[in-house]
Amino acid sequence: MELVRIKTQDGVWLDGALGTPNPIAVIPDEFLGVDACILVHGTGSNFYAPGVLETFAHQALAAGLVVLRVNTRGHDGISTIPGSPKSIQGGATYEHVADCRLDLAAWIGFLEQHGCSRIALCGHSMGGVKSAYTMAHDAHTAVNRLVLISSPRFHHQTYLEHPSGAPFRADLQTALAAVRDGHPEQLIAVTQPLSFLATAAGFLDKYGPDDNYDWYKLLPAVPCPVLYVLGEKSPQQSLGFVNAIEALTQLASQYQHVSLSLVSQANTIYSGLEQIPFERVREWFMQVRGRQLG
Repeated sequence: MELVRIKTQDGVWLDGALGTPNPIAVIPDEFLGVDACILVHGTGSNFYAPGVLETFAHQALAAGLVVLRVNTRGHDGISTIPGSPKSIQGGATYEHVADCRLDLAAWIGFLEQHGCSRIALCGHSMGGVKSAYTMAHDAHTAVNRLVLISSPRFHHQTYLEHPSGAPFRADLQTALAAVRDGHPEQLIAVTQPLSFLATAAGFLDKYGPDDNYDWYKLLPAVPCPVLYVLGEKSPQQSLGFVNAIEALTQLASQYQHVSLSLVSQANTIYSGLEQIPFERVREWFMQVRGRQLG
């Protein structure tokens, strides 16, 4: 893996790591139908974090794929990101999720410049949401597969009405009051559905009633095959996955390009089962390629 850096269209610098398989030791499997994978981190994480995407990267390289692990401007909790003409505040606390389109466009362009024309965009947790949002609103022709790995559903009404959603309702009122009083940058120690520090405006952007980042709304608009990999324990662990299996099953039945793969006994980070997501993804790559070849 080598460290790489790109500049987005709006002047933000982002870092990543590029892995290229050894052409002597590894023969690319053409039946996978992809040349490369872009791996997108979740909330508060980054391109070099250990865990399921690290394992995924090693497996993909062994399968002969180019692997690019990337930062978005939402990397880490709070970060200062170099930019032109000036640095910006970033991290999960300060990011505006829709900016992911600029970040991922730059990384996709980077791989295209390196000769990759069949790219799988793969995101874990929030990374999957960002990938789906990008492909639904600003699709790139070089991306021919989309993979979401345990990506929460940003569905306001579910959080609002759930019997255990009292912490969410309290944070919502705090955020609404701060924005109403002219303090959109007020920091809130969010506890549900995820514990992190957010600005009031950022909280409302992610979890407000517009449901801008709800994959249930986004996936039908994605123009390429989609796979969602979900650990079966996830719905018991977070409000972000309440009714997710039912919603994904419905999508898969209505839209031929959407598939669901459930992983038995797995949680959202695949503890002890980190190798399973890529195994499911590789199998799906081959199924999609087989259908395309007839």
